[in-house]
Amino acid sequence: MKGRSKILAVVLVLAALCGVRSRAPAWSVSEEIRLGRRFELQARARLPLVSDVEVLEYVNRIGGRIVSTLGAQPIPYRFYVTRDPRVNAFAVPGGVIYVNAGLLLRASSDDEVAGVLGHEIAHIHAHHLARQQEATQILNYTSLLGMLLSAVQPAVTAGAIALQAAAQLQYQREFEQEADYQGARFMREAGFDPRGMLNFFRKLLDDQRAGPAAATPYLLSHPLTEVRLSNLEALLRDHGWERETPHNASLPLARVQVRLATLLEPASDVVERYRRRAMEKPEDATQQYLLGLALLFTGQPDLADRAFERARTLGLQGTEREIGRAWLARRDPAKAAEWLRQAVQRDANDAVARYVLAQALRALGDEAAAEEELDRAIALVPNFEEAVQTLGTLAGRRGEEAKGLYFLGKAAYLRGDLDQALSYWERALPLLPDGSDRHAEVRESLAELRALRR
Repeated sequence: MKGRSKILAVVLVLAALCGVRSRAPAWSVSEEIRLGRRFELQARARLPLVSDVEVLEYVNRIGGRIVSTLGAQPIPYRFYVTRDPRVNAFAVPGGVIYVNAGLLLRASSDDEVAGVLGHEIAHIHAHHLARQQEATQILNYTSLLGMLLSAVQPAVTAGAIALQAAAQLQYQREFEQEADYQGARFMREAGFDPRGMLNFFRKLLDDQRAGPAAATPYLLSHPLTEVRLSNLEALLRDHGWERETPHNASLPLARVQVRLATLLEPASDVVERYRRRAMEKPEDATQQYLLGLALLFTGQPDLADRAFERARTLGLQGTEREIGRAWLARRDPAKAAEWLRQAVQRDANDAVARYVLAQALRALGDEAAAEEELDRAIALVPNFEEAVQTLGTLAGRRGEEAKGLYFLGKAAYLRGDLDQALSYWERALPLLPDGSDRHAEVRESLAELRALRR
């Protein structure tokens, strides 16, 4: 963990290089994409990423809604969650955005999460790092790539990079203001309340005022001042981008927070916290439901099912998915499939329900139907490693060797096992139809992986 903390510290400072520019000409979009891919490859093998579908679906759904407002984009956006309790998010050129688990735990609403994602998307969309490279003479593309890659190597010290970045904070502030405006506009067009951005940034400024020890890593790469927040508040007011009633935490965000808590904290502590809340509000259906989730995620499906049924009795709708998950954990795939089909009917874009339904169908021996559900889940959450791995295994069993090797290689890539990904994709390439999207993707990925091994 100490090594990973050092890696993350360096990466956070490198995100501040949005304030560092060079004499080199602005990069092309293809160069930005290449930089992002190279960084992503290294980060996969070294950053502690969250692979849980509940978390990935939530972030991808909010990020995807915002990206959809941009129209056709040459840059493919990807969203990841790091298993880090500190509050932070950072963007890498080429469409790669990382959000710390601690940021999702600290958020009070979908609007606050959308505010952070909108801000990071705006940095990438406006090509801030490339634009800054036009104006100064500190780093060119090659040297910056080396520094980004050094974030996962011990050779570069965080202190030296921090000093260099701090010298250019004026540029960063200018682009922060632009990202505030563009991000607020993007999130509004996506149906979120832009005031969520202001509310979350005010939380962080309050942390900063509480003392250096309370300040979050997010402030390293995104310096906040009262003037900046006042400007953002004026922007929202002048454009009429305010709502009279702020949004509270949505049920999807609350679910994600329960899941992250069980990943980061002792199980007994999490269950006790949610049990206490449920006892304090015995007629609150949502609190009963969240207690059920805490019990389910900590391996207590019988108790979880009781809590879910209690929530239904109190009038909470949409509990079919969790009841299905509890039945599957209790080794009754037929009953699980019954509930999970209801969940999919309620929300066809529920990647979690589709993945768990695939597990139930597989347990029932219907691998063809399971494969269809996995395809749908992956279409909704492309970086869903468990679903990708399972789909590769099922395709191989059905004799679809090219598809199986493609997805097994992708699963290895997603979990950071780059040598294994290289092995699978080398075998898949000659089997994939020449000229197909998968053939092109594998050929490009192999070139990147081989370059990293040299």
